[in-house]
Amino acid sequence: MVDLETYTTKQMNKTKKQVIKCINEQDKEGLKKLFSKDAQKNIEDLDDKLDQLIGAFNGNKIESAKGSGTDFEGSADAQPLHIYGDYTLKLSNGKEYSMFISFCDKNDKSQDKAGLIQIDLRAFSKEETPKGFHGGVYKDDYAMSVHTLENATQ
Repeated sequence: MVDLETYTTKQMNKTKKQVIKCINEQDKEGLKKLFSKDAQKNIEDLDDKLDQLIGAFNGNKIESAKGSGTDFEGSADAQPLHIYGDYTLKLSNGKEYSMFISFCDKNDKSQDKAGLIQIDLRAFSKEETPKGFHGGVYKDDYAMSVHTLENATQ
């Protein structure tokens, strides 16, 4: 097997592309299938949250996603292997959003836990982030969240 850093970067790029494709095509069911079976059962109102995620783009396409690198915990041997990525998304209307993706790549003991764990979208740029806003949940919790400037300042 290639070194773990190369492997996790490749897996994150593949997952990121799948997520972006589903968002751009407004494919809610495709996006839902990317989440682990366990996450699908445990994220409250997942269907509504996926509608909210897709709706946050107002029909605009994601044209690029630049990340600050891929992080991971675990390994192919010391499972589960969790992979994390944080991205700045450039949209077709010129706006920028931020998105955090977390997924479990390998978990031989519990295959239902393999898949997306979390998507945390901030429908605003890093520069627009309200002072004191931390948003999101812990990186290993199941979550599907969308933050707008309106709900980030409340």
